[in-house]
Formats: sequence, structure tokens, C-alpha cells
Amino acid sequence: MITPAPPRRPCRRYGADGTACSNTTNRADGWCGRCDGYTTVTPAVTRDTPGPRRSEWRWGPGAWTPGALGMDSDEAYEVDVTPGAVATYGRVHAVAPQIAETQIRSLLEDLISEQATTERSGTGTWRIYFRTHGYGLVISADRSHVLRYCTRHAERTWAQYRTGVTSRISRSGGLAAWKREAVCGHVPLPVGGKVLNLYARHALGLKVTRDTIDEIARRLAAHLADNVLPHWPRTEEAVIEDGHGNTWVLLRNERFPDGVIAKVYATGSEPVKPPDRPK
Repeated sequence: MITPAPPRRPCRRYGADGTACSNTTNRADGWCGRCDGYTTVTPAVTRDTPGPRRSEWRWGPGAWTPGALGMDSDEAYEVDVTPGAVATYGRVHAVAPQIAETQIRSLLEDLISEQATTERSGTGTWRIYFRTHGYGLVISADRSHVLRYCTRHAERTWAQYRTGVTSRISRSGGLAAWKREAVCGHVPLPVGGKVLNLYARHALGLKVTRDTIDEIARRLAAHLADNVLPHWPRTEEAVIEDGHGNTWVLLRNERFPDGVIAKVYATGSEPVKPPDRPK
């Protein structure tokens, strides 16, 4: 028997600027997936908050060694989630226990299906995590319970991070929700925040506003379809000249398994990587 989707109801999330979302959703986690998805009007922590913000990247004592977890993604919905894991998730992301459990299971499904790093401790417990992106779980030795939720992020959930939601704390350069929604309607891949602005300004002579975003997204999609995507070998990193004076960088990784348009710059003027900060 197929379980019916939850009834459609208002999305009670917020944009990065604190604006309440006006969309509706029938997703189990209560997020429409089109707004920024924050659960509070303002961040609970800021850049100036004293002490470590990312204190939940803790796995317990002892060494971990590589090992095969041996779970299928469907099993994510068969394991139990302990109250401790739910409480940690709820505290970090400001969600109710039921939502926390739903999102933990969704994270576990993605961790398994995307073949995240899996390791085993000396006591037999497992950890499975995205090494680069900073999300993971501790699983019991018999694989029956999620024991702990771990993250390096001070606010965003895995669902927000994967969708490309911009951090309100570190300002990582992603697209605002209204830009992302417009671009997703035309462009088949996620687009980096600077890519959209640079293409609009240098190729089209336009500023990205709510009035121009749809035209910019349509013209960007057409340009990519004609001059970039046909030449993309779908490797982990590809650098493609479009024949119109632009060079595009496309990536595939854990966060974007289908690919992402990461950079664009004038051909022959590759950006210089900034020097590492002194240690």
C-alpha cells in the first residue's frame, strides 16, 4: 500500500532576510524547498558569537578505521533514531522532534546512496559522513539505531546546504532564494552566485534584479545549451571555452552529483587563487 503524501499546508520557514515564506508544501519536513528554508527569523549565532559555533562535529573517543557499513538506502527508514540524536538535531536547527527525525532519516538515505565515508570504531559503532561537507551520523554496531547527529554547520540543514542555500553566518556566496527559484526554472544545473551576476553584467549588460531575473535566466539557459553543455564530458572538473570570450568551470562532487556551474571568467584571464592564510 502506498502511503499518501501529507496534506498541503503553509511553509513556515523564512528567507535569509527573515521574511516569512508564503508558499505551501506537502513535504514531510514542512519545507517548500523553494525559499531559503530557515526555521528562525534571525540566526541564533553570528560571526561575533564567542566560542566555537560548530561544536557538534564530535564523534566520541577512540580511533575509527575504514569499513563497509553494508546498508541499502531503503533501510534509512527502518532504523530507529535515538532521543539524543533528535535532541541534538533539534537544538542545532531549531526544529520540532518529529521534523528532526524525518530529516535525520533523509540525511541517512543520502549518505548511503551517495556512498559517503564509512568507518567503524573499536567498540563496533559506525560513522557515516560527508567528509567535505560536514554532515554525518553515528550508527549502532548492529545498524539498528542512529545514535548521534554530527555537523560542522551552525545553522543550515543538509537539505538546505545541498540545495545551495546561502549561509546567513559565513556568507558563502550562494544564490538567494528568489534568484535560485528563477534559475532552476530554466537552467538544468545549479549555478554559483557569482556566475549569475558575472554573466548578467558582462555578457548581457544587465543587473540582476527581481524584474530582470527571468530574462537573465532564460538567456543563460540558452547560452549554456548551445555553447557549453554539449561540450561537457561530465567529469569531476571541466573547463570549457564557449567561443564567445568566456570560460566556464563545471564540477561534479558529493554535494552536486549531477553537476554544478561553479565559475565563469573571461577567457585568458583565469582568476588567481588567493594565498593561504598564515597559520
